[in-house]
Amino acid sequence: MSQPTTPPAPGPAPTTGALRRLRAGAAGLVHRASAQTPVIVKVGGPVLAVSLGMALYLEGALDTKACNGAPACTELSQQVSLVTTDGTALLLVVLWLVFIAFVGRRTKRLAEVARRVAEGDLTARVGGGPLTTDPARPPRDELMVVGGQFDRMLDTLVQEQQRLRGLTDELEHRATHDELTGLGNRQLLLRQLGDLLAQPRSTPLAVVEVELDDLATLDATLGHDVAELVVATTALRLSAAVRGDERVVRTSASVFAVLVEDVPDDADAAAIAARLLEAVDQPVDVDGATIVLSACAGAVLHRPGDQRSAEDVLQDVALALHAAQRSGTGPAASSRTALYTPRLREEVLERARTADELRASLAGLPSAGDLLVHYQPYALLGDPSRVAGFEALVRWSHPQRGLVSPVEFVPVAEEVGLIRPIGLRVLQDAAARSAAWHALDPTRSWTTSVNLSPQQLLDVDLVHRVRDVLASTGLAPHLLTLELTETAMMLDLDGAARRLQALRDLGVGIAIDDFGTGSSSLSYLHQLPVDVVKLDRAFISRLEDDATSLAMVRAVLDIASALGLTTIAEGIETPGQLRILGELGCDKAQGYLLSRPVPQDVAQDLLLGVRALGAGAPAAAAAQAPAAVVPAPRPQPR
Repeated sequence: MSQPTTPPAPGPAPTTGALRRLRAGAAGLVHRASAQTPVIVKVGGPVLAVSLGMALYLEGALDTKACNGAPACTELSQQVSLVTTDGTALLLVVLWLVFIAFVGRRTKRLAEVARRVAEGDLTARVGGGPLTTDPARPPRDELMVVGGQFDRMLDTLVQEQQRLRGLTDELEHRATHDELTGLGNRQLLLRQLGDLLAQPRSTPLAVVEVELDDLATLDATLGHDVAELVVATTALRLSAAVRGDERVVRTSASVFAVLVEDVPDDADAAAIAARLLEAVDQPVDVDGATIVLSACAGAVLHRPGDQRSAEDVLQDVALALHAAQRSGTGPAASSRTALYTPRLREEVLERARTADELRASLAGLPSAGDLLVHYQPYALLGDPSRVAGFEALVRWSHPQRGLVSPVEFVPVAEEVGLIRPIGLRVLQDAAARSAAWHALDPTRSWTTSVNLSPQQLLDVDLVHRVRDVLASTGLAPHLLTLELTETAMMLDLDGAARRLQALRDLGVGIAIDDFGTGSSSLSYLHQLPVDVVKLDRAFISRLEDDATSLAMVRAVLDIASALGLTTIAEGIETPGQLRILGELGCDKAQGYLLSRPVPQDVAQDLLLGVRALGAGAPAAAAAQAPAAVVPAPRPQPR
């Protein structure tokens, strides 16, 4: 019987290039996985697998062996089973202890650090190994890598926190400090003041505000850089003038505030305000030009027990500052300071109502009345019965309040920015009326003078406005004189000189009003393009009984004569004053002795000789309210 033939075993399959690449890729993958596996897993895992495999194999092999009841076989089987079982258990315990020692300790440390970080402690660190960036040498322990990465994350977080804290501090500083001067701002003042008010106090505290005059005008005319230089200089001067724990801040563009603790009474607060003004009221030199600064100050005293918030205190000191602005522009520091009183709030409401009605009057609303132009004549001292010119003055005829004194509404108009349109209206009406009167007698030469406010003098379009008025009314330029106070010119002496020269180039005359009461001196006369000097009434009123006033008037007249300037004496009320001025060589006279300001129809009669100066004119105008020159208010009403 033939045996079946066994087919030959197949030989190994040919290894292709793709298969070799597959095997190489698998081997590399296994190597990388092995390299990135913790040591405990790479060692313990295979040992545990081999042990379990051997135990299962031996136990299975013995179970399948037929001992047929042989004692030796049975005993051997039990011993092998015991050894494999106990050995496997022991190996598991050892592996577990090793795992706890190597893995559990690091895991616990990582959890502990995570808990401390969650509680806000960013100083905790795991203490992991260095981070390996070389792909050819991957890390050998992933837990150490995780710890190191966690520590680096915390380092980055701390750095970012420090950066954000720096940005927060910078934003906080910007929010509470002025960028130009470096001083604190209004927000910082509110915070500091609020902290002080929240504390029990046994002595009053004071807040003093100092405001620079016409800073916006300086900015518009001389440039923003010059205005900033003035502000920075003022900040330095105030910082040098404060004492002890006094704190200086800049609350707005032109306003500085000083917080002072332990101020006994109002007199001390006023003294502090005067001291600060003295530090500010100093000239500033800019590129060879001199800017004469002026300022005003308001103060409020907060006494223990006063029920006011920090915001209330600042509102009250602002009211005091506004009161100081209205107090005048005299050279004495005390004339530009004011203390808060409850009466100031009532005055503010009244002034707000006046400002609203002035706007309505300019808009032509009948309910607000009319702004009228009255005329006060002046005469040659050689012939005081004959009109040599008029000064145009404003009046406000109100339907309910009657004829409102300019002392009441002109300061309000200056404060709220209405003085320019009011001054332009007076200039337009006066030029038109003067042209009409000159048409009645073209052979007679006399002039009309119109006052300009400091705001008008600093107006860059002033020359164009005057030129347009002359063109629209037909008035010859030499018949118009523009009057300005010394104080107005001293705000910007160089700029004023340029504008006045441009006006003179038009043919318009220039007069200095209230000469002797401002901050200038006689030496400025040769620097300014001036034609007329008007002596202030303060000197004229004491002319008969004060030798000093007499000497000052004589000196002014002598210098004006030497410079070829025309002189006009204001405020003449007695024949004796008129006589002395004639003997001293004054050219013209103006005052109640000759005529009060009168409406245009009475002024026309005086011009034509229908009424005589010094006779019927005062009686005819006796019912008229006291007048003030537009736009600068007189120290005393006319």
